Formats: sequence, C-alpha cells, structure tokens
Amino acid sequence: MKENEASATAYAVMQGLLHIGRANTYPGLVSAETMETGTKILSASPEGRRRIAQLSSPLMKAAVPLIEWATLPGLTLHYALRKRYIEAAVRAAMAEGVTQVVNLGAGFDTLAWRLHLAHPEVNFIEIDHPATSGVKAPALRQIGTMGDNLHLLEVDFTTQTLADRLGGLSGFKADRPTMFVCEGVITYLTRDEAGVLLQTLNDLCAVPPRLVCTCVVPAGSPDDNIGPFLGIYLKLKGEALKWRIAHEDVGPFFAEHNFDIDEIASPTVIKPRFIEGPLKGTLHRSEYGVIARGVV
Repeated sequence: MKENEASATAYAVMQGLLHIGRANTYPGLVSAETMETGTKILSASPEGRRRIAQLSSPLMKAAVPLIEWATLPGLTLHYALRKRYIEAAVRAAMAEGVTQVVNLGAGFDTLAWRLHLAHPEVNFIEIDHPATSGVKAPALRQIGTMGDNLHLLEVDFTTQTLADRLGGLSGFKADRPTMFVCEGVITYLTRDEAGVLLQTLNDLCAVPPRLVCTCVVPAGSPDDNIGPFLGIYLKLKGEALKWRIAHEDVGPFFAEHNFDIDEIASPTVIKPRFIEGPLKGTLHRSEYGVIARGVV
C-alpha cells in the first residue's frame, strides 16, 4: 500500500461486499449489520464515498463483470464467501474455548466490531497500518460505544515488528487461548516472511494459538483463475502478490513452523456451506481457506 493512504484492498473488499449485498442474488450472504457498518466505514473518507457512489452507477454495474474478468473472476462473491468462512471458523473456536481473537491486517473488516459487545468474555484485537486504521477507527467510534474488549492497534511494518507491538500491548493477554485471523495477507508476504509470521504467533502465546488464514494457489495451477491484469493493478497500488502455495504444500510448510492443519478448504468446498443451490455466476478458485493450530 502507498504511504499515508488507506489500503486499496480494504476499500475494494468492502465495496465488493456492499455490491453483493445490494444485488441480493444470495439473500443473507452479507448480513444487514455488515452492510450498515461497512457503509458507515466507507462514508468516513472521500475515497470511500466515491466507492459508495460507484455502487449506484449504471455504468459501474455494467463494468463489474469486465473488471472481475480482468482481475479476479467471481471477485465480489469470493469476498463474501471468504468472510463467512472466517467468521464461522472464529465462532467455532470461541465455542471451543478461545477467548482472544487477533485480526492481522484487518482492513475494514467488521467481524470484531460485530462480535465484541455480544461476547464481553472474549478479547478482540485488530492490527493494521496507521493509514487504514485512521479511517476505520473514527468511523467505528461514531457508530457506537466501543467496548473495553476491542483494541485497535496501529502497526507500520516498515519500522515496527508484530512481536514488539502486539507483545507490548497491555490489551493482549499471552495466556489466553487465542485465534489469529490472517485474511488475504499471506500472499503479500514472501515465503520467508510467512514463516517468520507463523513462528511469531507461536512465540507470542503461552497457549498454542489457532489460526484461520487464506492462501493462493501457484500460477498455472488447474485451480488458478486469477485474471490477466490483477498483478498489474496490485503493483500500481503498491500491494503486489509475493508468494503462492499449493494445497499439498501447506501442511509441510506449516509443520516447519509448529502448526498442524485442521482444514484446507477450497472455494468449491466453502460455497455449499453458505449458498444453497446452483451457483449464479463464476466461482473464484485461486484462494482457499486454511485452519491450523500451534503445537508445542
């Protein structure tokens, strides 16, 4: 991302969710609360308001299929399915005793905001670049009172480390059973950086942590349907993809860094969990979900 500008991906993901929610092709896939909160977050900045205006533009609506073909076929539907998959994983972990949820690179995600007041026993921490958090945090505070169990931590990874910033946060409790959310982040890291991240998560926690994340298949894989211009777009935005990993390589890689895999879920596995009946449009297949847990 560009210095002093909120993440272009954060804007794109929320705009995509609002697009799917407004289209109502899959009723309930994007909740009314997500729609309301997301709209208020985008409304807090000029770029966000521009994106909201685009949602009502007939020209933009007509252009969406072409934009998706060029970048990520099935893009906006994929955003919605990815969010639902991660939320289900977090809720399941909480039901099994997790009492701390840390979202790495949270962007404009609404999960922690929506859950923290209903679950005061759970500690929620969001981590993102100051420019992105600088748009989101004031918007959330205008929506309502933020509970003591929600912490928004600004981290600039060009000058700071996750270990120092999260480990030094009084709101982070190392002895709590913790789940980390790493949505759409790992592919922006090199292989070595991803390994350091996994090791850091284990090192930060006194109890082996859990993790839900997303990974992207290698270029040329039968499942790879990334459009021809996504790489160009992301490079222009300063958010280039750096690393992809095949399904069969996830287990060994995570094991190197003391994580066992609970699940690897392709989009074809995720889709029927949240959408009944036939697909209306294209299913993005390149990015898949991973649920893992640290081991001693």
